[in-house]
Amino acid sequence: MFWKKKKTIEVTLDSRQSDNRSAYRIAPDQEQPVMVTIAGTRFHALNISGTGIAFRARDLAVGSRSAAMIRLSSEGRTFPVVLEVVAKQDDLCRCCFTEIHEDAENLLHSYILELQKSKIRQNQHRK
Repeated sequence: MFWKKKKTIEVTLDSRQSDNRSAYRIAPDQEQPVMVTIAGTRFHALNISGTGIAFRARDLAVGSRSAAMIRLSSEGRTFPVVLEVVAKQDDLCRCCFTEIHEDAENLLHSYILELQKSKIRQNQHRK
């Protein structure tokens, strides 16, 4: 039999030294935003991962911890977390989840996976 040698493809990943999250992050759909509520103030998430979230807020300092509610609009679900601001650039807060219930974490991972699949399908239809 004739066997073809498999081609190898090199993939380069962006390795930012200032990136404190080790999980894949994704930007939510603008039509179905992810909302963060801290002390009654709502913020739109710019990106989210299984370990953290980024949003714009002026009043939070690096190292501060806040009880928050995360709302996944597409899922119609809200869950509590405790956020810690790990980095800030102007008003961009990059936060990690320091406390999150296992069920909420599973919901979040499921949401991210479904959003990834949706974005892949959209990109395939554009080609």
